[in-house]
Amino acid sequence: MNAAPLVRNHFERSAAAAEAFFGAHALEIAGTCRRMADRFDRGGTLFVFGSGAQATDAQHVAVEFVHPVIVGKRALPALALTSDASVLSGALRSDPDGAFAAALDTLGGPADIAMGLCSGEPDARLDRALATARRRGMLTLLAAAGGAAASSADSEFHVPTADPLLAQEIHETLYHLLWELVHVFFESRSALNPFQLVEPSLEARLDAAIEDVRHSILRKAADVAELRRAMASTYGDRLGDAAVAMAARIRAGGKVLAFGNGGSATDAQDVAADCMLPDDARSPAVAALALPNDVAVVTAIANDVGVEHVFARQLEAFGRRGDVALGFSTSGTSRNVVRAFETAKRRGLLTIAFSGTGGGALAGAGAVEYCFTTAADYVPRIQETHATAWHALVRAMRAALVNPAASVAGAAAATRGAGA
Repeated sequence: MNAAPLVRNHFERSAAAAEAFFGAHALEIAGTCRRMADRFDRGGTLFVFGSGAQATDAQHVAVEFVHPVIVGKRALPALALTSDASVLSGALRSDPDGAFAAALDTLGGPADIAMGLCSGEPDARLDRALATARRRGMLTLLAAAGGAAASSADSEFHVPTADPLLAQEIHETLYHLLWELVHVFFESRSALNPFQLVEPSLEARLDAAIEDVRHSILRKAADVAELRRAMASTYGDRLGDAAVAMAARIRAGGKVLAFGNGGSATDAQDVAADCMLPDDARSPAVAALALPNDVAVVTAIANDVGVEHVFARQLEAFGRRGDVALGFSTSGTSRNVVRAFETAKRRGLLTIAFSGTGGGALAGAGAVEYCFTTAADYVPRIQETHATAWHALVRAMRAALVNPAASVAGAAAATRGAGA
């Protein structure tokens, strides 16, 4: 099976959708950044929530605001309501549709921000959460897909697609832009004399900032579209080969073990979600584990042995010959990711890496059979391109799963590549 056309098609659809969406919504996004800055300046916290794959996005949003990759930008309070498994599972058991609403009722206040994410139209759980947030005076945001059905959110962003993977990619750029550009409004305020905050000069400066932010959004959206097309051109065939090799392992009973740090940890979580919870009901679940997920295991290894061992140690426990190790590092040099691939290679796993910034150690590592490097050095754009590359890979892998002949051929290549 030649999976490359499927890969290239997904990249082009993603690039075109991003250009259209951000071209239509740039001004609204800029205004939302300003309103968010107002709330943060009042001491507000951003609460983020979603179900399924969108739970991983909620955690990605939180890490970007709390730990910005732009040097010198202030840490902003943000919390994913999906992070605490004990609280969330207990709330889902007692009131499934009210799980997020209950958390907002307990934790939220009038200065805060509530952001819901979904791959289609909001369900009862999101609707109740947003309604609760508005009742408590919070600023409410919704990132959804499909038709623009009304909700109770102050700002709504609907990606016009029925494809949940495509919607998620647009949402990732959206929330990256929100955290990147909210800082513009902090800086616009700080440039003023504090005794002039009620003067027209503030409004004029903020209005000018909105226009600057709108142009910045358009430039950034064009940048990520260009990066997606470049990756498709460079790696379309190779991603197709990786999809067939991956399908071969899975057909033989292998599982996927995914890993990464920070925002890339949430990419690993998304890998597991996309494998275990396929967007097409006709497609089988694929066994997958996200190695950053177990906080107790990760912190125990980091504390007792060292952070560079947190993934390698788990691969020793869970990895078997015939499995797939799939890791993300925007720098290509994350020591725990590099060490994990070394362990995976020794154990006979198929190894697939997504990197950036020239590829770093991963690009030249003999332990990595398939390395896909985004030709950029800015973390948000790298992560957005990684999301599209993974989605293209998983789509092509699922297509290869239904073609046994292609999978048999891929199995031989994958086995040789793993040293089996």
